[in-house]
Amino acid sequence: MDAIVTGSSINFRQSVSRARSTTTRNSPSRASDLGMSLSKAEKAVSDFDKALDLLKNNPAEQRLDVHMSYSRYLELEECWPKIKAARNISSKYPSLSYNSVAETVTVITIPRDLHEVGAADLVNSIIGNANIFLASHGADASLIRRIKDARASDRKGRGDYARSKKMADSVIVFAAGTVEGVKTMIAIEVGFTENYNALCEDKDFWILGQHVDVCIFVCLEESPRFRNPRTPFESVADVDAEVATMMQNVAADFDRDSARGHYGSIEYRGHKLVGELREAFIEVWRVNRRRPRRYVYMIQDSLSLKAPPKSFGLRIRDLVPQNYLADWHIPDGDIVFDGDEYLVSLRQFMAETARQRYFGFISP
Repeated sequence: MDAIVTGSSINFRQSVSRARSTTTRNSPSRASDLGMSLSKAEKAVSDFDKALDLLKNNPAEQRLDVHMSYSRYLELEECWPKIKAARNISSKYPSLSYNSVAETVTVITIPRDLHEVGAADLVNSIIGNANIFLASHGADASLIRRIKDARASDRKGRGDYARSKKMADSVIVFAAGTVEGVKTMIAIEVGFTENYNALCEDKDFWILGQHVDVCIFVCLEESPRFRNPRTPFESVADVDAEVATMMQNVAADFDRDSARGHYGSIEYRGHKLVGELREAFIEVWRVNRRRPRRYVYMIQDSLSLKAPPKSFGLRIRDLVPQNYLADWHIPDGDIVFDGDEYLVSLRQFMAETARQRYFGFISP
């Protein structure tokens, strides 16, 4: 979807005025420097205003990564609570984060359900199967309940990332005793609107800046990427009825694709509401490892694997500290993953994402 952004002409004029006041008429070199400084000033103001506009308006499925100094980011962060209060925003989106190593501000607006379920279903599977493993080895609720999903909270980094702030798509923590506190065990990041290089920057924040031992990528490649339709659409009197009609019309193709394991596009009235899900895999990064392992390839060339793996390399020690396992006499072991069930969920939420996008297109 194309972002609609606006700039602040007042702030830009002030920047231009200040730059001009430092020059003289008779100095060509100063004039050249002025041209460069004006260009930089214009870009800085433009980037700031783009970020501010996304925070104010929260159009769906937008991600903005812009280079910004830390001082300029602080100005943006100061505005953000006021915007949230004025617009009564209580959800985690839009989110504002900062990577101090790359000097990059990231704004992410409200995503579609396909992105959200990519993280939520994985977390539910990991925690649920870890609990089954622990219970089968004699653990009771006093240990099991310490493993928690803590997705909706900002985290600040350490060391080189001390000025950074980020919220993961999901975080699994272990709530230890009062002295030990809560330890982040696993961070999960979903690449749907986010490209792979950006995921790797996220991973560096979690492993280097938060000292998390495991970071998991869920990579979902939609092809082609969704673009909000530009073709005019007639006025719709009953939006809900029109959406229901759309879903009925695409049902036959959707069911045919489901039967043959094909994650094809969803189209209606010439608009591609969801592109093909060309690829889906889970990648696990660990501390002190230079390379990840793509443990689970679930979809390739828009076709699901006939027998997805039943594990993607997570162990019970990835969720429970070793001293707790020793106290309870619990051995380490693999955490089961139901790839078939996960694929069913992805397909269901492809349809839901099509519904959300179409509703957003035709609703006033």
